[in-house]
Amino acid sequence: MVPQQHHTVVSEDPNQDRAGKPALSSYSFSVPQLLRLGGQILVIGLPLLILALFVVYPLAAIILQSIFPNLFAASPSLAPGFEALLQLIANRQNYLALINSLWLSGVTALLASLIGTLLAILARRTDLPLRGTLDTLVWIVFFTPSFLVGEAWSLTIIHGGIPDQYLHFPAAFVTWFFSPAGVIFILSLKTFPFVYIAVSAALHWLGSEFEDAARLAGARTWLAWISINIPLLLPAILAAGLIAFAEALSDFGIAATIAQNANVTLITYQIYAAVNTAPVNFSLAAALSLLMFVAIALALLLQAAVLRTRSFQIISGKNRPARPVVLGYWKIPAVLFCGLVFLFALIIPLLMCLMLSFMHAFGQGITPGNWTLDNYTAVLAQGSDDLDAMLRTLWLALGAATITTIVGLPIAFIIRRTKLPGRKLLGLFTLVTIAVPGIILACGYIFAWNASYLQFLGIGGEQGLQFYGTIWLLFAAYIGGSLPYATRLGIGALEQIGPSMLETARVQGTNLFQLLLRIVAPLVRSSLISIWLLVFTGTMFELAASELLYPPGEPTMPVRIIGLFNTFKLGPGMALAMLNVGLVALALILFRAIPWLVSRLIQRGKRRKTGYVSTNQAVEQELRVAAGRF
Repeated sequence: MVPQQHHTVVSEDPNQDRAGKPALSSYSFSVPQLLRLGGQILVIGLPLLILALFVVYPLAAIILQSIFPNLFAASPSLAPGFEALLQLIANRQNYLALINSLWLSGVTALLASLIGTLLAILARRTDLPLRGTLDTLVWIVFFTPSFLVGEAWSLTIIHGGIPDQYLHFPAAFVTWFFSPAGVIFILSLKTFPFVYIAVSAALHWLGSEFEDAARLAGARTWLAWISINIPLLLPAILAAGLIAFAEALSDFGIAATIAQNANVTLITYQIYAAVNTAPVNFSLAAALSLLMFVAIALALLLQAAVLRTRSFQIISGKNRPARPVVLGYWKIPAVLFCGLVFLFALIIPLLMCLMLSFMHAFGQGITPGNWTLDNYTAVLAQGSDDLDAMLRTLWLALGAATITTIVGLPIAFIIRRTKLPGRKLLGLFTLVTIAVPGIILACGYIFAWNASYLQFLGIGGEQGLQFYGTIWLLFAAYIGGSLPYATRLGIGALEQIGPSMLETARVQGTNLFQLLLRIVAPLVRSSLISIWLLVFTGTMFELAASELLYPPGEPTMPVRIIGLFNTFKLGPGMALAMLNVGLVALALILFRAIPWLVSRLIQRGKRRKTGYVSTNQAVEQELRVAAGRF
């Protein structure tokens, strides 16, 4: 097997001869050459500028604010100070929030790894009935917003709720649920899809040769899995467990719903409180954000240290196709396990949301007179605040998904297919910033784009360009928060394109813009669609950045939903949430169905053309035969 080689695209300089010396026309440029040079600068420079302004600058502001507390004040000062860190230690609520977040996220990562790994093994390597539907159910759980799940479960278990009216939950059970145990329970159900997706991908390459060798040595099937297959899957489990830890640590939806109801203060909500309550404490928010970033970085280092201790190579030229494990008597427990996971993670919260969206009052229960369509009518009424929030969120999500997808591809191309200096550092930066929580990036936008020195650049102030406090700041935050994901996914898609195709195009005189538009983009079309859907869905359900950055009087749909919940307008809030879920589901269906329909139409047109040609050829053959007879 020839090892894979990664070639970079290097454009030839038309102003140099074969000897490498400047030609006579090296100091004169024609109009087409200038246009080509300007297009290349635009394709490379504009995405890098967006990355610098929307990601690098806000994160740098977080770090600088924690060290220089007065750097972004009305009278900037470079005097260092550690008052925020001292305040963090002195205030019991602050360091308890950090400790709670760390240990709750750690336990959540362990449970999510266990649930996700078992589900992936059952779906990929057993004869479990209906195992093909597990992928669809996992993706639905993945896209369901955490604040909706947290609120739905809170309303399900609370005293006087609809289930409690019929089941009469014991007081001890309700107390247990509204505690750290309940928070871990909900976080685990929300984060296990990350582990499932990673382990499923790893199982695709894990053949049966190691398992067969263990069986020949006398080991049982379960012992072979525990002693051989599970250790070989450890890199995928550790990587996904780290993502689950980071997601649980940075989750704001559950911290603002069930965790608050359980009086469990988490660091994300503490950051939100430091910025969103009077008096505003920017320094404390920056210090808490910095500690979160350090915690996630230490988790990355721990994972790297574990993976360096041994080899985990499983892909070779001797891989055997994996055989499904016959569950036998374990089939019923396996089906019950899968059913319980999706019952708690998906069916109960969505069913509760759907029921409440059709009810007059939460406390009246399931009675004939309590069902209504008024909640949806009020939400969809012309000129209502709910409808405005829905349309506002929709165009923000459409714009952010489109721009992020367009900008992420050139950045990925720069990292993987060029020789520009600093591309490795750029790749490392986009990798690290994936783990940055949305609430930290939102705080960075507050510090970075509300600085007094921006007035000298014509931004802010009475006469300058108004950016802070407008909907465009939130729009930029959506793009900045999604850009690292789009870049890393784009790098993965570019790995599938051979370098010979790109080099051939460059030899034929294709410029960089044409190369990306006409060759690279069509080849990675499916990956670009997935990136667009991921960003669109994440923006529609984004709560942390929206809560901190939305301009007064212009809330997004998640902010509006939480506001309705806080004012005990559960029916309209759930109706708006169901419409939000419906819009995302519609986008998923359209983006999956339209390419399928187009391909079917193209195939049908080809068949018709083939049939027409074949018919003509048959008629000509008959005429020739008849002519031969005469």
